[in-house]
Amino acid sequence: MSNPKLEFFRFKLNHKTEQYKTFRQFMVENGKATRRQQDNTIFAALYKYVMEKPLKDFEKNDSLKKVVTLIGNKRINKHFDERPQPKYPDCIISGVVNGGPFGKERILTNLVQKDNASNILSTQPVLQYYYVFLYLPLNHNEGFVMVHSDSSEDTITQAYRKYVAELFQMGDYKKPIMKAFVPKHFRDEYKDGAVLKSMTFVNNELSADLEDEDPLKEYANEYEVKIILTPKGEAKANLELLDSIRNFFVRRRFGTQAINRGLDEFEKCTVSTKNDDANSTKTFDWNNRDEELLPAVFLKDRVPIGDDGTPVFNSLNTFCHNLFNTQILPEIRPDMNVERVDDNA
Repeated sequence: MSNPKLEFFRFKLNHKTEQYKTFRQFMVENGKATRRQQDNTIFAALYKYVMEKPLKDFEKNDSLKKVVTLIGNKRINKHFDERPQPKYPDCIISGVVNGGPFGKERILTNLVQKDNASNILSTQPVLQYYYVFLYLPLNHNEGFVMVHSDSSEDTITQAYRKYVAELFQMGDYKKPIMKAFVPKHFRDEYKDGAVLKSMTFVNNELSADLEDEDPLKEYANEYEVKIILTPKGEAKANLELLDSIRNFFVRRRFGTQAINRGLDEFEKCTVSTKNDDANSTKTFDWNNRDEELLPAVFLKDRVPIGDDGTPVFNSLNTFCHNLFNTQILPEIRPDMNVERVDDNA
């Protein structure tokens, strides 16, 4: 069943000297622009660079068996007029691309005439429509990517983020690292309605409890001890209580009188949560909870969804631009929110 969502990523240009480099410098140093050119001209060149491969050919990912492209025939591509376009001086590129899987032999038929069938070869991608959003500021070193997908199967997200990362691997610039990101607004929204499903403590280093001569010592680490804490019945604890709940249980010790271990001595603690309102679950490592508690952002009730499960792209574009300007940009570019102080005041 289609359940369209948005995924978000941040990345920084990765110069081999580890110097701070802007997207303007990337373009100039790689011969795609000149220092004398105005920013609007350089951003137009950056847009052309980003779109060059999808327009001319396929961005093909052999490991994922996915392609990203843009079909230029308006009779075939019904969203061609909504294709990615540049927006300057905002330094945004956003719109609808085509993408999908290849690598399998399939059959194409017709619901009203089954025998009207033909083969789809493994070299023939089956394309769908996906919305993408890029922020590539000429005066900064960090970019942002937002990609829509219809479901866990109907997606080009991994292929597209890999494509964007490889665009900025050139010359003295190494491939940047794409980091998953969810705006604070959505993290807070998820936390407000989420409850604890379980808290799991895992320990693998069991051989430390055994003497060296014990014949079980060499086998002990092939096992793990797992203690799972789950609410009973209809009990629900919101995420504000996670610290208190964990602190209460980690003081408990488990084992025998001779050999016992507190939960705070276990190697790993993972927490599973659920938000029924968002129909979403998240599991994260306790030690990385701030980085890993990244809930999915589903589009239902946020933008209109068509009968085929695809969002209405004009509405999605408006939603994403508003979201970026009001929630995302202030979070990823706090430098833009600093008010200038007049020394003569």
